[in-house]
Amino acid sequence: MKKMLYILGLLSALLFLAFGTALVSDEKVAFELVTKTNAFQAGGPIQLEFSSQSKTEKPALFLIHSYGKTLVDATMENGKYSFKIPVNYCQKTGVVSWFLINGSKKTNSGTFEIAPNSQTKTQIENYLGPRSILAGGKEFTMMVTVPTDGFDNPLADNSKAIIKHQFLNSITETPESTKNFIAWKNIFSESKSGKLLVSTECNSISSKEIETEVYPNIATNFSINYSRNHDFADGNQITTFTTSMIKDPFGNIVSDGTLVTFIITTQTKMLLKTFGTTINGIANAQLLHPDHAETYNVKGYVTGIAESNAIILAYKPMMQSFGYSFSNKNRTLVVGPLKSFMNQLVPDGIRVTVKVFHGTKLVNTLHEESSKGNATFKLSSDFYKEKEYRFEISTLGVTQTTEPKHYDIN
Repeated sequence: MKKMLYILGLLSALLFLAFGTALVSDEKVAFELVTKTNAFQAGGPIQLEFSSQSKTEKPALFLIHSYGKTLVDATMENGKYSFKIPVNYCQKTGVVSWFLINGSKKTNSGTFEIAPNSQTKTQIENYLGPRSILAGGKEFTMMVTVPTDGFDNPLADNSKAIIKHQFLNSITETPESTKNFIAWKNIFSESKSGKLLVSTECNSISSKEIETEVYPNIATNFSINYSRNHDFADGNQITTFTTSMIKDPFGNIVSDGTLVTFIITTQTKMLLKTFGTTINGIANAQLLHPDHAETYNVKGYVTGIAESNAIILAYKPMMQSFGYSFSNKNRTLVVGPLKSFMNQLVPDGIRVTVKVFHGTKLVNTLHEESSKGNATFKLSSDFYKEKEYRFEISTLGVTQTTEPKHYDIN
């Protein structure tokens, strides 16, 4: 009986020891956050400390930051578990989430915030655009400024920035407050053209100037005129068209290089074009004189924007008639000498056209250019085999018809 009681007592003791051991191994180790602040300045050291009854644990701190994610191991300092945040994480602003992990279990969690460092030298990033606008007050360029601390973090909202702009004799300063990290201002053009200079200032730090060009607005209607050495249709001289000074509605001279198209309408409703680009608001274009009597109607256009008055140019014929002669049994035709308005020989290169008819039938059309006032045509017997031909000769707008010419046919 005594032996049985001894055995039962021994089993009870073993069960008690086993149950007590299980309770100890399952007990959760507690950690308490000692660091009370949850707000830090960028660039300074950041350290989180935890206390615990156990000094043999090896917890880790898991960080989630806008810069990335990382795991930090603990060190023992003054009997506490200390976690030093990496330097590159300390320099960037934002909310940082942390989780304390012991073994495979999360024991604590929280957040802290890193704010811009107002003690460092302010840096300024500026963005200006568009970099060209039109005068007149309807278009604007926007200046956007991003003031940052020494670690390139945008300053806190409501930081003061001064946006300055200079145009002609005027300098304007406008105080603005940052919102969502930026301060901005729309700068409208004035009625005059010129360069617009913009800069910013924040915490007594000034930026470099940035430039926007204010160009003249669209052209208004203008007038045209012409000049020429004479009014004869010699096919050789030049007529020059000139515009008045072209300006925008605000009196600004239009930009150099503005294209002006001169449309010329002939008596037969044919359209000719010549072009000029403005220099100091004035465009010039040239047109070769016609080679026959003609009247031109001329008008200038800045395409789709402005137009000029219409002018009429009349060109007189250089001659009323010309001479011609046949030789070599009528096989050679010499047209000329062709003489101009002062009885001088016409310039080389004047076009002469001869139409060859057999009866009423057009056999051939010949073209030659004058040399020393004459144009020569050869009528080969291999091609012209009929006994009789007549000719219609045209040059410089004058047409003459010959009598029928007879040919020997072998």
